[in-house]
Amino acid sequence: MSSSFFLKGKSRQVQKRKGEKIKKKPAKKSTLPNLENGHESSDSDLDLKKFSDAEESESDHETVEEKKLRLAKKYLEEIEKEEAKRAEEKEIDDAVQKRLQRDYLEQRGKLKLELADKYQAPTDSDVKVIRAKEHRLTLTCVCISNDSTLVFTGSKCSTIVKWSIKEKRKVGTLTYKTHSNFLKGGITSLAISTDSKYLASSDESSNIQIWDPITFKHIHTFKGHKDSIIGLVFRKNTHDMYSASKDRSVKIWSLDEMSYVETLFGHQTPISSIDALTRERAITSGGRDSTIRIWKIVEESQLIFNGPVGSLDEVKLLDEEHFVSGSDNGSICLWSVLKKKPLYIVPEAHGTENDVPRWITSLATLLNSDIFASGSWDNQIRLWKIYDSYKKVQPLFSIEINGCINCMQFTCDGNQLYVAVGQEHKAGRWFKLSSVKNGLAIVNFKIK
Repeated sequence: MSSSFFLKGKSRQVQKRKGEKIKKKPAKKSTLPNLENGHESSDSDLDLKKFSDAEESESDHETVEEKKLRLAKKYLEEIEKEEAKRAEEKEIDDAVQKRLQRDYLEQRGKLKLELADKYQAPTDSDVKVIRAKEHRLTLTCVCISNDSTLVFTGSKCSTIVKWSIKEKRKVGTLTYKTHSNFLKGGITSLAISTDSKYLASSDESSNIQIWDPITFKHIHTFKGHKDSIIGLVFRKNTHDMYSASKDRSVKIWSLDEMSYVETLFGHQTPISSIDALTRERAITSGGRDSTIRIWKIVEESQLIFNGPVGSLDEVKLLDEEHFVSGSDNGSICLWSVLKKKPLYIVPEAHGTENDVPRWITSLATLLNSDIFASGSWDNQIRLWKIYDSYKKVQPLFSIEINGCINCMQFTCDGNQLYVAVGQEHKAGRWFKLSSVKNGLAIVNFKIK
């Protein structure tokens, strides 16, 4: 007798009896994120809620309009801070860009600063003459450190004096008595390296002496010229030095190795002046051969410029592409490296004496600008302006300084001019101004 109890494959249905409760398994906790008003409630939202609660607690007494105003001010402050930071970064970037552009133009010889119109004629109180008892005879040369802190002067009595620009007083001396092994006769030229590491001096001997400009300790002696040296100059930002001598040659020296490098020949008479800037070039005036030569050292070649009749005594670079010269016929010439003849000539720039033009005894240029100065023995330093794209020269003003102007140099910022003044010409004794006292004149300019 079959019964449904024994049937396979069919599950029994448990029927709930009256009074019984079926135990249910506890439901699993949902892993879904908590939703609040249809959005997820994350930790950051909780922090934001806490912050907003704090804000609300702080602003319980604020009206809606006051709260909007406060938040708007806060927002504006944040914007101002961000914009100020951006402006500061932009200013730094602009400053770096301008500096790089200036350095590039200066190196290429294309930097042109129009400063002449900003200069005002100095008064008597702006000109001061300082003296040292060691300079018993005429001052012949002057050089200024690149940082405009020290000035060095040399004289015919074989003396070198170091001056402090800030204190305007003597701070060191080298004399024949104390350094007779190195100083032979009158000092003819001084030059200091751009980093003020080396000071070079030359005298009536054929040797070049190298000194420490701070301690005045002797470092080295260069030998090689066959006659006295009339000019020394360092190539800018290097320790390469060029020397010009009466033996009609230019020599190149390396002070990093303290060694001789090369000799350049070309002038037919004793060289009278030398100058150099950043490029591996030197410029010289040949005196009685009436030529100016630019020595291209890397190319091993030279450019020859024919000057006016007479002796070309002085030459100074305005930039890498322009220069000025002065001669014993009283003329000042403005030149370009692209032309063999002067762009402009100022005849008898310092007048005449007994119907004879006064020589140009000294020139000084403010680099990469449109201004330069000239000196003679007419008791006047004359400043000149270059204009019309280096085609013309006109006088600016004169500065009264008694004596023969043997050497001049501007400070790097152009605010001052240092002048070596003497009773005689630096190269000889053709005349003597007995009423003049030898000294270093300092001219302070007023710039608009």
